[in-house]
Amino acid sequence: MASEPPSLAQTYMRGPLIPHGHGKPLSKEELDALREELEAIKKEFGMVEPERAFMDEKDVEWRFGGPPDYTIANYAYLKGKTKNHAPGSLEMIVENLVKTWEMERSHKLDPNKHRSVDPKTFHISANGGKKFNNDEANKIGNYNVLLQSCPVELYDVDRINWEQSHDKFHSAFAAFPWELLEVFSPPPRVSFSWRHWGHFTGSYEGKEGDGRLIEMYGFGVAVVNDKLQLTDVDIYYKPEPFIQALRGIGDSCSTWHGTDVLGEGATSHCPFVEKQKRTGFKAGECPVRKAKTEQVKL
Repeated sequence: MASEPPSLAQTYMRGPLIPHGHGKPLSKEELDALREELEAIKKEFGMVEPERAFMDEKDVEWRFGGPPDYTIANYAYLKGKTKNHAPGSLEMIVENLVKTWEMERSHKLDPNKHRSVDPKTFHISANGGKKFNNDEANKIGNYNVLLQSCPVELYDVDRINWEQSHDKFHSAFAAFPWELLEVFSPPPRVSFSWRHWGHFTGSYEGKEGDGRLIEMYGFGVAVVNDKLQLTDVDIYYKPEPFIQALRGIGDSCSTWHGTDVLGEGATSHCPFVEKQKRTGFKAGECPVRKAKTEQVKL
């Protein structure tokens, strides 16, 4: 009996949709049901899915045998995003460009055929670290590029290759959506803030997730050419709280609302309460509120 071909549900491996799920790629029936719910959300709230360009080009060597299906990622994106940018706005254009870049980096094997970047001039760095050119960045993968500044005891980029890096995070989250928050300067040098988030339903280095929300906030500066291709990208954020939360040595709510970047004063009340309302996740007392209460008592 022939084995089933690898799932093209965004990537070859995704975490379960619910905590402690089977962790296998969704079946066609499950994807079809999710697509129906996604269409219902779009119709009810007037939302649109992200546009990832260059997915229908011919003569593309796809990493997993064909163009990816972003049903899971788009479903999680529409349900969890905090911004609703107007169609045709600079914010939506930049957001879609970044999502196109992520798609090409993850799925198109030949970096010289990536249309979202200028292959000859493209460079990228994280937190002021090494500048990777187009071939270098494609070889080690987005995760390893963006985690260069992470302490080796949390994430050792020199010992983790492209495949291993994707295995780590794709088994932890069913989807890890990204949204652009604000644009602060127009092309050709676009500066912007962003948010990444996901529900830890799978596992990371043997630690089972319980469905709680884990977020990342950061800032980026992207230089584009007259074709709106990326030529130089600098990303700034704090990777440590993200990895610590996955490894169970940090509190996930310490990353909520950008607390890891802006400090606890970023929110005037416990972020757990608002996220609980949105996600239905229930757990113990929020450590942020608990710490503040204990401090007041002292």
